[in-house]
Amino acid sequence: MTTPDDLAHDISVCIHRDAIAPETAALWGDDPVELRALRRLDDGSLRSAIVTLRAGWASPTALAVSTVQQFALLSGRVRFGDHNLAAGAFVVVPTGAAMPTMEAIEPSELILIQDPKQAYRPVAEAHGAIVTSDISAIAPFTPVIDGVPLDGFERRVLWLDPQTGADTRMLRVPAGFRGSGPNWHPVQEEIFCLKGDIQPDATRPMRAGSYLWNPARSIHGFDEVTRGGCVLLEWHDGPWDLHRV
Repeated sequence: MTTPDDLAHDISVCIHRDAIAPETAALWGDDPVELRALRRLDDGSLRSAIVTLRAGWASPTALAVSTVQQFALLSGRVRFGDHNLAAGAFVVVPTGAAMPTMEAIEPSELILIQDPKQAYRPVAEAHGAIVTSDISAIAPFTPVIDGVPLDGFERRVLWLDPQTGADTRMLRVPAGFRGSGPNWHPVQEEIFCLKGDIQPDATRPMRAGSYLWNPARSIHGFDEVTRGGCVLLEWHDGPWDLHRV
């Protein structure tokens, strides 16, 4: 096996939500929301964040998006156009679509994922948003790596961008799993732990609320293990693949 000589080594970023300082931002109209930035791009723009909506918060109008926007509802209840969404819902607003008005029926939290150069434009009518009211209703499948099925794993694909190959997925990892050693991916990989425990290595323990960023073409996963199993939300900015070292 030949390993490219331009790979970065051991530069993954792992942080728990409790260690991220909250800030306020007017994302969807003039009424600000609280957010904890998970990852910002080199130009300072937001790639992913935990967004907190207070009860009664609302966006004033439908908004067209310039690039793909996604969110996974972690807790609470949100009215999204004609949909009343609860924890476990997932929404994609593709490039050129328009999201409807939103209202937090009760205090709510969501994971926001957006493509670079996101911008919003008020429009008269919403169109094109893809709403999944319950992620668990998406049929799971067993992922296959190097031709070998990962028994006990369950993967659900929440979004696959037909233009870029970027995807968002939910992965259930069984208790006692141990990885087979260091690896790398050709694209940016971001992971949020929804439930359970896992570590990519001994210096980066993860529990519910932990976030991990594996930069593209960086070697990681030196001692991947979970004791009790976990559920992960993962997203990538292009076609994902795994290369072992």
